[in-house]
Amino acid sequence: MKPVHRILRTTAIAAAVALALAACSPGASTTTDTAASGDPVSGGTAVWAIGAQPTAGGVDPMIATGLAAQTIMDQGYETLLTKNDDGEIEPGLALSYEQPDDLTYVFTLREGVQFADGSEFSAEDVVYSFTTYQQATTSKKAYLGGLTSVVASGDLEVTFTFSAPNGPFLNAVSHRETFMIVGSEWYGAATPEERLRSTYGTGPFQVTAWEDGVSLTLTKNEFYWGEETPYLDEIELQVITDESTRLAAVQQGSVDAAYFNDGTLASQAEQAGFTVGDAAYTQALPIFVNPESGPLSDVRVRQAISLALDRQALVDTAMFGFGEVSYITPSGDPVSPQVTEDTPYYTRDVDAAIELLEEAGQPNPEITLSYFGDAVASQHPIYELMQQQLLEAGITLTLKATPTAELAPIFTAGETFTDLVSLPWSYRADPSFYFDPFLSDAGAMNHWDNNTDADAAKALLAEAKATSDADAKADIIAELADEVAEQVLVLVPMTVPVNFEVWDTDGFNGYNSDPYGSRYRLTDAWVTE
Repeated sequence: MKPVHRILRTTAIAAAVALALAACSPGASTTTDTAASGDPVSGGTAVWAIGAQPTAGGVDPMIATGLAAQTIMDQGYETLLTKNDDGEIEPGLALSYEQPDDLTYVFTLREGVQFADGSEFSAEDVVYSFTTYQQATTSKKAYLGGLTSVVASGDLEVTFTFSAPNGPFLNAVSHRETFMIVGSEWYGAATPEERLRSTYGTGPFQVTAWEDGVSLTLTKNEFYWGEETPYLDEIELQVITDESTRLAAVQQGSVDAAYFNDGTLASQAEQAGFTVGDAAYTQALPIFVNPESGPLSDVRVRQAISLALDRQALVDTAMFGFGEVSYITPSGDPVSPQVTEDTPYYTRDVDAAIELLEEAGQPNPEITLSYFGDAVASQHPIYELMQQQLLEAGITLTLKATPTAELAPIFTAGETFTDLVSLPWSYRADPSFYFDPFLSDAGAMNHWDNNTDADAAKALLAEAKATSDADAKADIIAELADEVAEQVLVLVPMTVPVNFEVWDTDGFNGYNSDPYGSRYRLTDAWVTE
């Protein structure tokens, strides 16, 4: 194979995200250019209200995967590559990479980078980080399938070698929330407890204080290598669990910014004159299927359910417009294919649904849907409206509100479930991994092992995982998404934003949201009196 060498651009493209909330609902937030007039001011503390502090894994990038941890670790640690808002790969701690063959990647690292403890960043730190990831108990290892060696082939050069083509690898090392690089000196010497509650990465802000249930403090990294060091001295993350209380804190000026899961609260803030950032629709709401017995073992019943759903009505009515019709790949992911009128079984047709049920000999099937009854209350109306829509086709949908603790073993240990279970999830580093949990052999929600309905989809997933070329992979993912929709291997009522960011531009300037929810533009933010 002819060697491929790619030199990455050194400046980010601040692209506007087209998924403005205004397109969803008359009351939705609008995209706002928050660049304030005047020169940035150095110093000061920005206060940001968050809904929860990191729990299991703390801010240790080797084991923490929760959303509460990710946006904090994004400030402390960095990755080899990054992506701009259009999903294009750009430099990070590596300036460029070369792929001499299908099994080898060689990264040239950035010179003059230091960790927050003052130690020099080198190839050995990259080797140490990936070796530790391979040894850690983390789901991130799935992206390193077939990795046989990672070696320092120079002071600022690292070579990865695989036993078979690994299509997701480049996307994984360019996603800010996957393979964060740790320093062998500090991380290697730190206790497990220290790793949970502090950071010493190469990122712009580091976790320096942690008061349980109250706040976390991020302090500017004096050794940060970026062209412009952060303007802020500190970011105080105040833990305010109740969303209405967070809204009041923004309105009263006791915090500069906050995030919300409920879009209606963000709209209230916007109507009161506060800025609401671009919301990326990156949280899919997949409803996983167990076809091993009962009505769902017949593809015609599954197709009838999909046909009986009016997805746009679910968006407009159940979620007040704060959602988008989507495949299992969320619409806010820049590489996701978009649903069209030709997407199989996505356009509502109750008569066709009834006909399919008659053909299957099950004119009035009874289906159970389990969902998180003690979390994300704003999404519960989706299931209630689904119940009403399906009844029009003769389908009885029994809703089972279930405590999170009871549903957790399904996605952590692969425990079985009856009929349907809704398990919302967020952005994945590589599009193939939206399909992995219910199609791969090790997938926790995979109940398709002995069902030929999934054979074509499984073959396409294997092909996608072996493909690193972005254009070729996009074509495979689009075909795979349609195949999953055709066989109804999973039901997706919609995609919603992970959260809505709100801030007061009278005192908090220069910030704007990003489609990955990583808040990487906090380096551009400053506060004024």
